[in-house]
Amino acid sequence: MRYRRYRPSAGAARRTARELARQWGVGCLAEDLALVVSELVTNAIVHGRAPAGSRVVVTYRLRDDDVLHVDVRDFATGLPATGPRPACDEGGRGLPIVDALTDRWGVLPHVVGKSLWFEMSVPPAAPGAGHPG
Repeated sequence: MRYRRYRPSAGAARRTARELARQWGVGCLAEDLALVVSELVTNAIVHGRAPAGSRVVVTYRLRDDDVLHVDVRDFATGLPATGPRPACDEGGRGLPIVDALTDRWGVLPHVVGKSLWFEMSVPPAAPGAGHPG
């Protein structure tokens, strides 16, 4: 999915993540997935210094080992800042949310821009529940 670099794109990315999770039969991940994708898209839009007209690209892949892998790529310079923030700071909570809701995440620098990726394990279905279709 490609998104314009403006604030309403975060909401669109959140809705797409929820819908995709449901379509792929992993609705149990829908809310956490939507929150993490929204945080990373917001970070790319708000903090990234990217060329005019550049996009934020979100790629989803459900692997055979029941792991959902998501890549959020922007074409901005710089890497995300991590580390302790003052309690009164309004920003700086996005990556701790990513860390809390995902199994693994990281940053992959590119020649132009970077990708923030994360993985979420798909929990086994409850006995007799099955995955919706």
